[in-house]
Order: sequence, then C-alpha cells, then structure tokens
Amino acid sequence: MAPVDVVRDAAIDVLLRVFERGAYLNRALDTTLRRKKLSDRGRRFLTQLVYGATRHRRLCDHVLALRLRQPIDALPVAIRLILEMGAFQALFCDQVTFPAMVHTSVDLAKRRGHAGTAKLVNAVLKRIPQTLEQAPLPDENEEPQRYAAIRYSLPDWIAELLFAELPTEKAMAMARAFGEEAPVTIRVNTLETTLEALKTSLEKAGTAAEKRTSIPEELTLAHGLPPARSKRFHEGQYVVQDSGSMLAAHLMEPQAGERLLDMCAAPGGKTTHLAQLSNGEARIVAVDCHAARLRYVRENMERLHIPGVVLVAADGAAAPFSPACFDRVLVDAPCSGLGTLRRHPELKWRVTPQTPSEMAAKQRELLKSAVALCKPGGVIVYCVCTFTREETQHVVDDVLKDGCCEPEDGVKWLSPWRTNKGVYLTSPSGDGADAFYLIRLRKRS
Repeated sequence: MAPVDVVRDAAIDVLLRVFERGAYLNRALDTTLRRKKLSDRGRRFLTQLVYGATRHRRLCDHVLALRLRQPIDALPVAIRLILEMGAFQALFCDQVTFPAMVHTSVDLAKRRGHAGTAKLVNAVLKRIPQTLEQAPLPDENEEPQRYAAIRYSLPDWIAELLFAELPTEKAMAMARAFGEEAPVTIRVNTLETTLEALKTSLEKAGTAAEKRTSIPEELTLAHGLPPARSKRFHEGQYVVQDSGSMLAAHLMEPQAGERLLDMCAAPGGKTTHLAQLSNGEARIVAVDCHAARLRYVRENMERLHIPGVVLVAADGAAAPFSPACFDRVLVDAPCSGLGTLRRHPELKWRVTPQTPSEMAAKQRELLKSAVALCKPGGVIVYCVCTFTREETQHVVDDVLKDGCCEPEDGVKWLSPWRTNKGVYLTSPSGDGADAFYLIRLRKRS
C-alpha cells in the first residue's frame, strides 16, 4: 500500500476523535500536535483541515450529496470524513490542486477502508465542483435562510433562530461571520507588562499585533507564532481571551479590598482579569462545580503571577457561603455556546434545539443564587456566550420580577456595546468578538 500523506492522515485521526468520541476539536488537535513531529507548515495545514472540514461540514455534505447514490451518513465515519475533507480542500484550499486532493483522499480511503471505498471516494471527488463559485446553492434573495444554512453550514434550527431573532440582513451577516475563522485575541497582563511593551516584543518575534477595540488590555494577533508556544505566554505576560469576554470584568468594576465571587470560574480567564483590574488587592473567591477544572484556574493564576484567589469546588447554585457576603458577584454561566461557533465549530453538530431551554433552567438557579449571595447595594454581572433569548433576556427577566435588583450601566467607554440599560452585546459580525450577552445589575438596599 502506498504511503499516505502524514498531515491529512493525522487530520482524519483528529476528526474521528471529534465525531466518533465526542472530543472537543481544540483539545483533540492539541493532542495530535504534541504527538506528531510536523513542520510549522504541516501544523498550519493540519489546523486548517480539521477546523475547515468541521466548520464547513454541511456545505461539503451538500456538494457531495449531488454525487452520492446513498445518504452520506450511511457511509463509514472515516470515509465520510475523508470525503468531507476532500470537498473542503476543493472549495477552500487554494494551495491544493484538485488532482492532489483526489489522489491523497483515495490513498486515505485505502488505508481507512478497502478497495471498494477507495473506488467510491475516487468516483465522487472527481465529479464535485472544483471551486466554491461552481457549487450549486439556493438563491440568496429568494431563500435567504436556506442559503445561509447551506452556504455557512448551519443546522436548520440555528439558521431559523437567527432569522427569527434578527432582521434578514443582520441574520445573514451573523451567519456569514460564524462561518469564518475567529481572530486570535489576547488580554495583556498589565500586572506584568504594558500593552505597548508586549506589542513591540511580539512584533520583534515575528507576531504582528494590532489594537482593534477600546478595551484597554486587548490585542489582536494577525499571524506568527501560536500564542501558547510563545515565551511571553509562558512568562505570564498575556492570556488568550476573546475581546467580548473581557467586558465582564470591566462591568464588575472590582475595587481593592472588596470581596468578589466568580461563580463559574474555570478556566480562570475572568477570575484573573478581576484580580488584574483590582491590582491584586480584591479578595476573590473562584468557584466551579467541576473540581478537576479548577486546576486550570490555578495554572492560569500561577502563570500570570496572580496571588490570593481562593478556589472552591462547589455548585454555584448551592454555594457554601453565607447570604449577602460578597460585594460583587460574577455569573459567567454555562450556556449553549452558540456565540462561539467560530472557535468551536463542532458545537454546531452537538447542540440541539432543546439545549438553550435546558441551560436556561440552570442559569436561573445560578443568577438567583448570585443575587442572594450579593450584599445589598452590591453588583451582579451575568454573562453568557450565546444569543438565544431563552438564555439571556428571559433568564434575567425571570430573576428581576421579584424587584430585588435593577439594571445599571457600566462605565461610559463600554457604550459602543450597550443596547439597553445595563445590557451589552458583542457580535462577530459587528466588532469581531464572539457573541456575548452581558448585563450589570445593582442589588437594591
């Protein structure tokens, strides 16, 4: 048997772990990158293949279905993945010639299947469109929702949700953004360095960085050394964090000497940001219901040189604290994650139409617990990385109806994201951040 392309074979291994075993794409990829000795070019191509094939899965299936005699989900999983990865290369990888895509895909099918499946892969891929422009799609003007679902690879229910909650033009822009690669944003650890010094240092090392938002600690990386492999990362000069996520700590406005609770803390991005903004002088308690995940918080604290955070393994909805004992409480609640589809495209194929309502039940418990644990006159910030009304507006409205809290605006420089009193939204189609919903509440005395 002829040797297969090492990078493409590794990509199939990653995709099998994602679609057969339910692994998270970023973790499955990281594991493979650590185990395989690949060139920088190979690492980049591997990353492009696994994210691209996952991100554009429905579009690839749509193109392949035109040439298949059986439903694509009736094929062995590995063969389906080889076909999808081949279609992705044809439609999106300009550096790969069409004959090379077919040839390497057939080699993979021989290794992962048998002569019959190799013959099938060869016959199908030779006849698919060779460019995205040749792919047959619904008419964008006549069927905008169906066009968005297929072109930007969204399950029908997510496309329906977008078009039900947003005007057509904005829904299309959001769908388009979810089909794109997310920028790499970092939060500068101002306890260790300055934004200007880090930007200069990164650029000298070959990593272009630019300021894209008014968030004081944000930098966006254009290209260069992957952030987690940088010397400056290991020295604790920054943490990888979406710019929308950075708004939460700024809405909290932590002050020195105050007692703060981060109710769903892992992996620690917002916890360490709170410590950073309070110059390490707030008393922070970081809670997470998964004890094993608290080690990520500890690792981030140690790497960023942040002392004094108390870690507690507990369910935030039944946290072991006295009522009204915190000055400020952050509820970064578990959610459907639909606002992060650029970074976690596998969620498109895992989240179900029932997920938002299932998550909302837990979110209500957490927010009600946060209100109880907050001192009268204190601040509660609720945030989720999703856009569904069930997990955002409906959760907050349910908690506010007893009259114990009221929305309150944050600092003025946050106003570009403000949509209502105390409410802030970010969007990949607007400011390039993931889709976050955040609200700041003041507990009545």
